[in-house]
Amino acid sequence: MSQAGDSPSPSDTRLAKQALREQVRSAKRGISTDRKTAQSREICQRLAGSEFWKRSGLVLLYAHLPSEVDVNLLITDALLKEKTVALPRYDAKTQRYALSAIQDVDELVSGAFGVKEPALSCAEIQPNQLDLAIVPGVVFDVLGRRLGRGGGHYDRLLQSLTATMCGVCFREQVLPRVPEEAHDIRMDLVATPDEWVVGDPN
Repeated sequence: MSQAGDSPSPSDTRLAKQALREQVRSAKRGISTDRKTAQSREICQRLAGSEFWKRSGLVLLYAHLPSEVDVNLLITDALLKEKTVALPRYDAKTQRYALSAIQDVDELVSGAFGVKEPALSCAEIQPNQLDLAIVPGVVFDVLGRRLGRGGGHYDRLLQSLTATMCGVCFREQVLPRVPEEAHDIRMDLVATPDEWVVGDPN
C-alpha cells in the first residue's frame, strides 16, 4: 500500500477525476447484465485460485452495487474455507465505515447508500487485523491508482488499512492513467477478467 506523492492543483485534479468517472460510467452502461455476470465470475475464479487468497485468513469483501464486480462467489468461498469475512458497515454518527465479520450471508442487511452491510449484531473487526482487502472502484490504472464514487467515505476506510489491497474491475474500468492526490491510496494488485493489471498475486 502506498500513498501518492506530488500532485497537480487540487481543483484541476478533482475536475479530471470527475470527468473520468463520467467517462467510465458511460462505458459501463453499455455492458450487458450477462457480460457483467461473466466477468465477475472470471475475476472471482482468478482471485480464488491465487496464492495470496489461499494464505489470507481474514479478508475484507463488499456487497456490490449493480455497477460493480459481484464478489458473492468469493464471500461464499471464504466462508466455506472458514476464513474470517469482514464487510464495511457505515456509522452515521462518525460518518465513517467500520468493519464487521459475518458468519453467513443472511447476516447482511439493508444499509447506507443502498448497499447491504453486516447487521449491528455482527462482531467488529479492527482494520489492522486484515490480511487482504478486495476493493471496488469506478476507475483503476496500470499503476494501481483508483477512483471511487467520489464521496470519500471508502477512501477514508482504505487509509486505515495495513492489509494487501486488491482492486477488482471490469475490462472497461482500466485506463492508462488516473489523476492522483496526496491522500489517495494505490492498490497493491488489480484484477480484471483477463489478467493481473497490477502486481504479482503469488
